[in-house]
Formats: sequence, C-alpha cells, structure tokens
Amino acid sequence: MHDRTACLACGKPLDDGAPTYPDVSGTLGECCAPTYDMLLEDGDACAFVDLDSGEPLSVAERRAIYDEHIAAGGRPTDSMARR
Repeated sequence: MHDRTACLACGKPLDDGAPTYPDVSGTLGECCAPTYDMLLEDGDACAFVDLDSGEPLSVAERRAIYDEHIAAGGRPTDSMARR
C-alpha cells in the first residue's frame, strides 16, 4: 500500500499531483491553503515565510506576490496551492 501525503491542517489524504502549498511544518492541500488576499492581512504576517531562510516575508514581498498574481489575471480569493 502506498502512503499518501496528508494535509497538515485537516488530515485529508492528498492525491499525487494534487495542488499543494508548502508550509514550514508540512504540506497543506488546496482545501486548507491560504488565498492570495490573505497575503495582505496584517494579523498573521509571520505565517508567510521564505522557506529557504525561514524568515517572515516583508509587507513589500507579500504585496509583490499578490500584485504579480493579480496582474497575471488571478483573483484575490484564488488558492495559493500549486501543482
């Protein structure tokens, strides 16, 4: 039997190739991944970190990610999970 990765937040098994969002503690499925509009919220700014350095993303870095997504035709409520 093949062990599948499960969503860190809800425990739902994730299919191979399913959209995921990397977290410093594991992997979130599309079901629990943040949305782009969450990048602009003040409250949980430290929830968005550079996975290589572990440092929180600055307000400017978060805004740049958001603006790039919107400029490419994305919506604020799109999931940040990717294949």
